[in-house]
Amino acid sequence: MGDDHWLDLDTSKYPFPNTLWHIKPPKEIAIKVTVMLIVGIIGIILNSIILHILIKNRWLWSPSNYLIGNLALVDLITLLLCPWFMLVRDFYQQYVLKHFGCYFEGFLQASLLLTSVGAVMLVSYDRLAAAGLTPDARVTKSAAIKLIVITWIASMLLSLPWITHREYVERQWADYLETFCAEDPKVLGIYWHFTLFILVWIPLGLMVVTYGAIMWRLEWSAKKLSSKGAGMAVSKAKTSAMRIAACVLITAVICRIPYTVLIYWRNRLSNEVNSVEGSFDAMWFAANYLIYMNCAVNPLIYGFTNRRFRKAMDRTPGIAWCKFGSWCCVYPVYKRKRILEVDKNTEKVFVIEGTPRPNRKLAHVIKNILHINKETLDFSVKIDEVTTKPTKITPLKI
Repeated sequence: MGDDHWLDLDTSKYPFPNTLWHIKPPKEIAIKVTVMLIVGIIGIILNSIILHILIKNRWLWSPSNYLIGNLALVDLITLLLCPWFMLVRDFYQQYVLKHFGCYFEGFLQASLLLTSVGAVMLVSYDRLAAAGLTPDARVTKSAAIKLIVITWIASMLLSLPWITHREYVERQWADYLETFCAEDPKVLGIYWHFTLFILVWIPLGLMVVTYGAIMWRLEWSAKKLSSKGAGMAVSKAKTSAMRIAACVLITAVICRIPYTVLIYWRNRLSNEVNSVEGSFDAMWFAANYLIYMNCAVNPLIYGFTNRRFRKAMDRTPGIAWCKFGSWCCVYPVYKRKRILEVDKNTEKVFVIEGTPRPNRKLAHVIKNILHINKETLDFSVKIDEVTTKPTKITPLKI
């Protein structure tokens, strides 16, 4: 940060006005690399699992899962490429990425982060359409693919100012060669706020509206059905949706609000030497780190909380041995086992449609018993599993 007249001044006659430190201490570098590796490796593994499951299981190829897979792909590419640009910029006093880094780094980060926001917005709308809108408002497979392509293209177009309005500069001082990436303050000064609006405020607002509408819809359905004595299923769905909504909103606030503080702090800095060091330098690293941590948390929120994904995790070759679906949600599994144990002690009566006439012969008696057991197993298939086998028995309501 500095005044424009420094670019036209013959600096070769003056000594370098800043304190030279070249590269940060090894201890600080080791700590920052370690914390970034933790988030990067975990996020890469989790997003890769989501993509691997979708590729290997064709029965998961639904419009909703297309959108979740797109989000996982964006987060995976972001964690593979972007953090290392950030670390290099943080470790060195001068800009060592040269011309390529100056033009490509900002464009790459902005494109991927905007695409990630677009992917989150598509997933949020799909969940709202599934919970509270008409079937015509649902996203189809063809529409999902088109929306994904449009999101990628629009994000790249919106990120073009990072190429057209940045310039790599080398400035020779009497005792030092300074290198930095200069920004056009007339354009990028406004564009920073535009980017902030898209990265933070739009997704947060959409999440509040989306999950608020889902909660209202489930609350209304629960009250309507409870009067008929059938609101238990909706109440359970409402509780689960509330937990997911809380995780989404808390994660978004923690990971994105610091970036807002960073931008406003940056615009209020004075044009003085060393004004971006100290507490601002720490805030810059923390805000960017939390943005990348959000990419590592997204697969847990949007993928691992899905029962279909958890079942597919334990059946997909290559990752089945890890049993991700079994241990990622310990409490729901334990709670489900408790419910099953209670159900074992409850006497159940079934009415079998088209039951054959009783026959006193032992062979026919055994056949009827086996027939009842078989149909009981068919009835135990859960609703969310794909099956075309007809069920011939219904429980007798008491």
